[in-house]
Amino acid sequence: MTDVQQAAMKAAVLKALMDEVRKVYDVARAEADGHLVELNGELGVTTVQVKLPGYDGAVAQVTLSEPKTGYVVDEAGFLAWVKQEHPTEVAMTTPAPVESVRPAWRKALLARMKVEPDGTVVDGETGRVLDFVEVAEPPPPSTTLTFKTGGREEVARAYRDGRLALPELLALPAAERE
Repeated sequence: MTDVQQAAMKAAVLKALMDEVRKVYDVARAEADGHLVELNGELGVTTVQVKLPGYDGAVAQVTLSEPKTGYVVDEAGFLAWVKQEHPTEVAMTTPAPVESVRPAWRKALLARMKVEPDGTVVDGETGRVLDFVEVAEPPPPSTTLTFKTGGREEVARAYRDGRLALPELLALPAAERE
């Protein structure tokens, strides 16, 4: 086998394995995330430390992120309101003349918005109703997996030392028979 054939074969095998590992990883993450969401609902747990066999410290952690309230802004209504209430905050872009709210002012207004108990969105500074904004359904909770310092290296050591059984962890699907 030539050098190019050997390198191409190695790349093809690793790509195929990487694709299979990605599938198994996605299932494992969904399972871990689901369990953390359940624990959060039952006990208020927001972080789980990830430990390996034969290693005292945590190598990583999975943390639940609480979704924040989102907003849906009617852009035409927003622009009309700003033109009436704060005309100096409207900018004109060129060459095609297009009016828009200055990004910095938009960000400041959206940051200070508050939701009243009845669901009405108001300017948190003035209390004025912002009828061009609606509260959006928050997305489902999500998680982040973060490695501790040296955590990735410890996973590699555990693999080399035989503390991790990759065939069991990966459980790649058997080949389909035709």
